[in-house]
Amino acid sequence: MSDLFTRPQLKAGSLRRGLSPTLWNQAPLAQIAVGGLDQGFGFIDDFLTFNAESAAVSNIVADWIATQDGAGTVALDAAAKGGVLLLDSAGTTNNQGMQAQHVAACFIPNANAKIYFEARVKIADIGTSGSATGNMVVGLASVDTSVLASGANSALDHIVFEHLDDDSEVDFHSEKNGSRDSSTELHTLVDDDYVKLGFVVDGLTSITPYVNGVAQTAHTTEIPIVAMTPTFVCHSAGTTDPILHIDWVACFQAENIAN
Repeated sequence: MSDLFTRPQLKAGSLRRGLSPTLWNQAPLAQIAVGGLDQGFGFIDDFLTFNAESAAVSNIVADWIATQDGAGTVALDAAAKGGVLLLDSAGTTNNQGMQAQHVAACFIPNANAKIYFEARVKIADIGTSGSATGNMVVGLASVDTSVLASGANSALDHIVFEHLDDDSEVDFHSEKNGSRDSSTELHTLVDDDYVKLGFVVDGLTSITPYVNGVAQTAHTTEIPIVAMTPTFVCHSAGTTDPILHIDWVACFQAENIAN
């Protein structure tokens, strides 16, 4: 285990941008990074570069698949230090915007694995109320070119944080083949304010969401058992032109895979 998580954190403030130690302290990040592939697999994307293809392209040669729903753009923020990806709804038309899914649809909950996910994001240009201003999805979902359809999550299997246009709160959902377990009001959105959203899937027993490194109440039902991939969506809710900023995303599955 890297000493990032084991040494005394004398300068805890310097960790604000990084992975939350409380979520990642049992993940074999260091072992995997130095070739211990028997410990699992995964990636960290700090968005220093961004390679994407349209969902209409059949021969994917990039890391991400970008899908536009009526309007929307995806691009790196050239002015941001350390790399930031922008999903821009590019308009105020209700339920239109941009989606990005990683091509690695290989994160599959099972009894022998733990899945760790976290992303540092903010949504800007939502106004002061946070309500009726933007729709956002952050997490893991099955491959779907329209994860948000008409303001609702259409992916049959997912583990995601959502903000839809009903209030200013971020909710958390786990859905297995269309049946859903939900936790509501885990975080209040503030315009242009970063938050770290993550979770740990412990076998087929529980899913514990984390907000800024603080564990929330675990889900013990509706744990999907199909392949999922890191997924981000930003749509307008018909009032403003929201932009989802993704500073980084990390996703690892700790599992000794039989060969």
